[in-house]
Amino acid sequence: MPGNRRILLLTEDATLAALLPQRLEQESANGRRFEVEAAAPEPGLAQLAEAAGRIDATLLDAAASPGPSHWAPLLREAGGGRPVLLLGGEAEGPLPEGITERVAKPVRAPELLARLHAALAVFEASPEAAIPLAGYAFHPAAKLLQGKGGTRIRLTEKEAAILLYLHRAGGRAVPRAELLGEVWGYSSAVTTHTLETHVYRLRRKIEPDPQQARLLLTDEGGYRLGS
Repeated sequence: MPGNRRILLLTEDATLAALLPQRLEQESANGRRFEVEAAAPEPGLAQLAEAAGRIDATLLDAAASPGPSHWAPLLREAGGGRPVLLLGGEAEGPLPEGITERVAKPVRAPELLARLHAALAVFEASPEAAIPLAGYAFHPAAKLLQGKGGTRIRLTEKEAAILLYLHRAGGRAVPRAELLGEVWGYSSAVTTHTLETHVYRLRRKIEPDPQQARLLLTDEGGYRLGS
C-alpha cells in the first residue's frame, strides 16, 4: 500500500532511542520507507491514542518499567489493534497479551524491518483493520467506509488507495503528480484526468455536499484530507 509507514519506539533507554530510529530509517531508504519516532512509554501511549491511526506499528522495549505485561494491552487498545513488537524479554514462554511477536536483542535492523513488513501485511489484510477518518471507520482491506449510524460506503480499489495515501500524509497537501505516481504508477510526464475523475466520483460518495467538500479537499495543487 502507498505511503510512508510511521513507527513508534517506546523505550527508556537513551542509547536505543537515539540509534535504532536512525538504523531503521537508513535501512528503509532502500524503498522500505519507514519513519521512526522514539518516546518514553507513558507519553508515547498518549501520542499513539491521539494519532488516530496514523502510527502503523509500535516497538516496545521489554526493559521499560513496569514491564511489557503492563504496557502491551494499553498499546494494543490505543493503536486500534495495530502491530506491537516486543524488543527483547524472555525468549521462552507466552507473549504478553497485546504483543504481536518478539524480536531478540541486540536488535538487527534488517530482521526487524522484515518482521515489521510481515506484521503490517497481516494486519492490513484483515477485516478488522480500521482507520478513523472524519467520522467514518475506514477499512482499507475491505475497501469500505462505515459511518456511526451503520452507513456502509463501498469503495473501488483506487478510491481506497487515494484515501489511504492521503491519510498517511498526515494532513499534508499531496501534489497531483505524487498521487498519480503512488496510486497508478504514472510518471510526471503522463497527461491524464484519471485522478480528477476518481476524486469527483469519490466526493459524490463520501461528501454530504460534494460542491462544498469537507473531507477530500483540493489544496496547493493537490489534495488533502480535512479533519
